[in-house]
Amino acid sequence: MDDFDRRFEKTFAMVAFASNRHLVDHMRRIINLLEIDAESALLWGLVAHLSVAHAMHPGAQPADLLAPDGFLLGEARPVRLADLVQVSGLPKETVRRKLEKLRERGKLGRTEDGRWAVLRSGVDETTYEFTRESVKRLLQTARVIEGILQHARLD
Repeated sequence: MDDFDRRFEKTFAMVAFASNRHLVDHMRRIINLLEIDAESALLWGLVAHLSVAHAMHPGAQPADLLAPDGFLLGEARPVRLADLVQVSGLPKETVRRKLEKLRERGKLGRTEDGRWAVLRSGVDETTYEFTRESVKRLLQTARVIEGILQHARLD
């Protein structure tokens, strides 16, 4: 057992509490602030991640991947419905229906061949500020968990 595993074992309840508090709060904020249900948020996130994963290389610097406005250089790759069904584990009809609602809200677009893409215009001020605050909260949670692990009694 390495040092992390020992520290995790000794502080499990506190680490689980801090981690779960962050995740539950994040889901609550998505539902209330972005006015989007959890499954739709999952699908919106999957479209965003899968469409840019090809460009996200380990160790890459922001200047290598991002334009001055903070968005990805180059083109995102739209995602097939079948891939979203497979990765999400949700029923095909549920995925299709939720994607259509996201399209109606201006969050997603659809290509001529039926693939799905996140629309840059769908990242409005509310979404931008939500993401900014989410990153701050994630970093704070990471600091809390690191502190808990560092103070574990290993005797």
